[in-house]
Amino acid sequence: MSSPSDDAILQSIRLYREALQQTQALFVESGEIAEGSYGWLAGSDAPEPAGNHNLPQQMDDLHEGFVMKVFATMVPASTARNLEQRQLGRILLEHVWGETVQGSKLHEAIDWLITTAEGFSWYEVTRPFLELPSLRDRWGEVITTATRMAHLIAMVDGDDSSAERAHLQSMLDGLENAKHVAKSPTSVTAPTIAAASPTVDHQADLDNAREAISWLRSEAKRLREGTGHDAANQPTPTHAGGGSPASAPPIQPEPEEPAEVDERTAEERLADARAKLDRLIGLDAIKNQIQTLANFLAMERHREQAGLPTTQPSLHMAFVGNPGTGKTTVARIIAEIYGGLGVLEKGHLIETDRSGLVAEYAGQTGPKTNAKIDEALDGVLFIDEAYTLIDESGQDQYGREAIQTLLKRMEDQRDRLVVILAGYPKEMTKMIRSNPGLSSRVGTTMHFDDYDPEALCRIFELIAAKAQYVIPTQSRRRLLRGFTHLYFNRDRHFGNGRTSRNSFERSVRRLANRIAGSMEVTRELLTTLQPSDIEIPDLTDAQLDAMTEPSGMIRVTCPHCDTPQVIEDTLMGTTTNCNSCSEPMEVQWGSPVIDMKAPAEPQPEQDIQSKA
Repeated sequence: MSSPSDDAILQSIRLYREALQQTQALFVESGEIAEGSYGWLAGSDAPEPAGNHNLPQQMDDLHEGFVMKVFATMVPASTARNLEQRQLGRILLEHVWGETVQGSKLHEAIDWLITTAEGFSWYEVTRPFLELPSLRDRWGEVITTATRMAHLIAMVDGDDSSAERAHLQSMLDGLENAKHVAKSPTSVTAPTIAAASPTVDHQADLDNAREAISWLRSEAKRLREGTGHDAANQPTPTHAGGGSPASAPPIQPEPEEPAEVDERTAEERLADARAKLDRLIGLDAIKNQIQTLANFLAMERHREQAGLPTTQPSLHMAFVGNPGTGKTTVARIIAEIYGGLGVLEKGHLIETDRSGLVAEYAGQTGPKTNAKIDEALDGVLFIDEAYTLIDESGQDQYGREAIQTLLKRMEDQRDRLVVILAGYPKEMTKMIRSNPGLSSRVGTTMHFDDYDPEALCRIFELIAAKAQYVIPTQSRRRLLRGFTHLYFNRDRHFGNGRTSRNSFERSVRRLANRIAGSMEVTRELLTTLQPSDIEIPDLTDAQLDAMTEPSGMIRVTCPHCDTPQVIEDTLMGTTTNCNSCSEPMEVQWGSPVIDMKAPAEPQPEQDIQSKA
């Protein structure tokens, strides 16, 4: 096979450098999310050096181990003699060390890089994404970045050997196995069928999050020193987490860094929270309710400052809706809004369920419930599947004790605590109506509707855009038709946003398999989800093909004149002129104007002939 051209090599180097930067941004941004969701956990452990509290920096350190692990998996030490792959190794070392390695030292440095990375496990370099609830939704992006880098490394020399395909599969298997190693009470990608719908154990989630953050803080410095430039000169590389303490070079004490402080003003915190709310797909009614509530609280604050009488409404809420409709995400934003308004001092969110409140033995439930409430003071306590605390027979004394303890604290500390009860609509309505104490304290009920087909498509595109994927017109049609079928045939266990995420992750895997045999890897190839890549849960390719074959119509609204109109679905992903004002408008998605029915599986030709 002929060697790749210089232009092709330069293109691969450019794409690989971009992939490294995207991976770094993914990890750092995830560290910022974890800091906002779980930074308060630091206060529950023994004091640590101030520099250990910067989760974004620690995730930045972790990403170095991740990109090194991808390279080492695709280029084992015995084959690290390929000129083109050594060039990518040079780019990787430049990314990790911040300086260029050339000449004879490059070969030794790459050997060190591979040997060091072999000591990392996939579980270690991805653990926060597996065990921190607020980061699990980003697992698909982790798979995407790893797959993209792996393809660039495999194809940089223009060769598609069976060995490199085996290395790629080994990487995907390693990432899949890491999910099974993780201490998570729920799978990273929740299924969409009712039979497999898990019950979330928020107490286990919290315990795992605490342990994962503690691990990250203790290992970040070791990983940073083990992958740094000076470590390459050590006779024995340092392994992150997997190596024995005896093999690691002694850690020299460093001056403590000042703890990172949120320097945003209350107005900036409030603006950031509202921006997060506005970026959520759909949920228009929820957004209006929250905006009205925030405006009321802001008015009351101004009245208090002016010496005018104020009211103290109950801020406790009930969130009713099916799984995957964004209840936890909205609860976290509400906590931030209350923090920005000064209603709550911290504005953090504590998630729990029955297992986090109810103990196994008599007399222990009250203290356990109080302890959980203490964690949530000056913030929001989010209780998922809250209806499980009340038994219809009235014989559940433990659940009743938890409810009574909760009710007392909700009233006594209403200025320091907001409780949000969440669960299925029918069960939550029955729970609140059957308990006068709850109905008098829950001042607001928010209904989270299922996402419609257009919203499911927009969620898919939002996830894809973060990983810099593009969706052409025919792929959009395939997604809209598939999600339309799932929506109109849904039950109460419909996955909603999780369905979009599952579809995206499966589609990316299909893309990886499709381009595995490509002779030349281009940016377009790496970033375009073709129709054949699209996979919809519970639908076969034959069914999707039959759904997409006939032409269809969608309803859109012109952003210039607000005129609704019906256009062909083949215009999705393009720019067309409005039928009313003639202004150009971009058509990303639209609402289908007809219901889709699931077509039957195509019958084999011989069966058709026999029936004839």
